[in-house]
Amino acid sequence: MADGRFTTRDVVGLASFSALAGVVFAAWSQLAVLIVYPLLGHLGTASIYGLWFMGGTLPAYVIRKRWVAFAGETVASVVELLLVSPYSVLLYYYGPAQGIMSELAFALGRYKRWGWGTMALAGALPVIAAYPFDCLVSPFYPACRTYPLWLHLSIVSAMIISGVLLSGLLVKSVVDRLVEAGSMRGWAVAEARAVQAEAGRRGRA
Repeated sequence: MADGRFTTRDVVGLASFSALAGVVFAAWSQLAVLIVYPLLGHLGTASIYGLWFMGGTLPAYVIRKRWVAFAGETVASVVELLLVSPYSVLLYYYGPAQGIMSELAFALGRYKRWGWGTMALAGALPVIAAYPFDCLVSPFYPACRTYPLWLHLSIVSAMIISGVLLSGLLVKSVVDRLVEAGSMRGWAVAEARAVQAEAGRRGRA
């Protein structure tokens, strides 16, 4: 399934899921820049940071093919840019870099493991690409280089937890609910659930 060629449905689905994520990203960025950071600082932004990784985890979990996470996060960042994000051209880095880290999580499972652990890892790994760029390049956190060690560790921990919860476990939970409701028919995630259900029935027979 993961090694197959992309179908027209896959491409359309990838574009649709990525566009949805891009719209969410644009709204989330405005929230972060205008409200969260001024009120709660960098640590507050870190606590909501994880949703920016769903551009990779959402389409990858549904379509389950190589490079979907990378492409999804990249396209989502372009959509956010077109919607006039405050992060502007920085998104040319954030999208591909974060996407390739989520892609790595699925590659480690050889695109055959899509459980809670894999999704949690896919939501956490983008922090490796995001936080150093935040501190060393992004103009949004000018004091980052002078933070004490405890604050760096607190921010990174908050980002990881946020990524795990929002772009890993939440994405999986929502999609699984949609599968159970019959809304994801024809997608790889629904086909995999059907195979598991059939195996379960045979095992009980």
